[in-house]
Amino acid sequence: MTSVSLADLSLFPATPEQVRRSRENTAAEWAKGLSVDQYVQRDVIMDTHEHAAGGKLITWVLAPRSNPTTLDFMCSCETFRRTAVVAKRAKEVDAREVREVTAYGVASVYTPPRNRHKGYASHMMRLLHWVLAPRSALPPSFPAEWGAPPDVDMLRSLGAANAHFSVLYSDVGKRFYQSVGPTPGANDGWVVKGALETSKMLDPASDPTNSGAASPTPPGVTIQRLSEDDVIALYDHDAVLIKNDLSRFAGDTDLTLFSFLPDKGVGAFVMRRIMDFKEDMTVVRPTTQWGFAVLPYGARTLKDALRPDSGAPLSFVTWTLDLRTSPRTLVVARLRADEHTFPIILDQLLVVAREEKVEKVEFWYLRPELRAIANARGWPTKERAEHLSAVKWYGEEKEDDVEWVYNEKFCWC
Repeated sequence: MTSVSLADLSLFPATPEQVRRSRENTAAEWAKGLSVDQYVQRDVIMDTHEHAAGGKLITWVLAPRSNPTTLDFMCSCETFRRTAVVAKRAKEVDAREVREVTAYGVASVYTPPRNRHKGYASHMMRLLHWVLAPRSALPPSFPAEWGAPPDVDMLRSLGAANAHFSVLYSDVGKRFYQSVGPTPGANDGWVVKGALETSKMLDPASDPTNSGAASPTPPGVTIQRLSEDDVIALYDHDAVLIKNDLSRFAGDTDLTLFSFLPDKGVGAFVMRRIMDFKEDMTVVRPTTQWGFAVLPYGARTLKDALRPDSGAPLSFVTWTLDLRTSPRTLVVARLRADEHTFPIILDQLLVVAREEKVEKVEFWYLRPELRAIANARGWPTKERAEHLSAVKWYGEEKEDDVEWVYNEKFCWC
């Protein structure tokens, strides 16, 4: 295909046929052992879940204004509309302002090989700001050399043009996504924040009960393994706790704090998409356990611990499995722990890792006091090489004045 002038292109919500073509295109890069049909079917299944249903997931295509429904579009991406929470200390009183906002996860940014090196992906990402953000958060004028902006009434009818921020996870380094701001040449796109990992490689020959590996559960401690349904119930509970956490943390900083919430299917996404298929396309799941809880004293089950009158704090960890990479990795999706329960969780994760036959256990985010404990126990911290978490902030604050709390795998997309 010959290059098309950027002024003749715009970003459009994909038709069902374009959605399928987009997924067929991306299979070449990301199927990782699945056939194209299996890869597409996985997404069809995922479309029915709460994180995507009701218009929360939209596939966008960069296409000619003269032919927006073409299957030969230039490139595509996906956005997931989500609820987030923002907290900051009130300026003139000793109080915290905590509010829910709309935010987005951006995923599956892909240009077919025949369309690469023509500036299409860069243009799509620049236009995406004009799709997600309210007009009040954008420059006063749409760049004339780009033609007409995406229709704001159409965007609002889709539930867009209302983002307080958006995030993505870069596999192409830090520079590209930062370079694609809402105007030509602007370097104010998505900025990498907190792209760390704290991890431990497992020695396949070691026994988890040996010294230096994992210890048995301490006396008086009750561990309950968690099913998918348990994790979803736990996330409903945890969403409230995250709001309370941010309110408390905001009292100790001048930064504006933000976090996604794990309920409403957001946290379930990273569990549910881990699937394989039999020859007849029957779904096969790799495990039935997706976390464990350290039950507080007096609680015999997770249900007891989640009762409103329980009162005692609950520590837990949830995870997802990255089994189509080397090393096979258990990635912690969500952690809630303190200095007393975290060492127990670290030890028990090694037990789980061997049960699941993975070679690495990885955290993406730890509070500083927990990171220090992990580091002291032989879990080093370093910058991630891929899946770099990056933020574009559309609020009134500057990028340097915001902090992503609980930047964990549960909100990856």
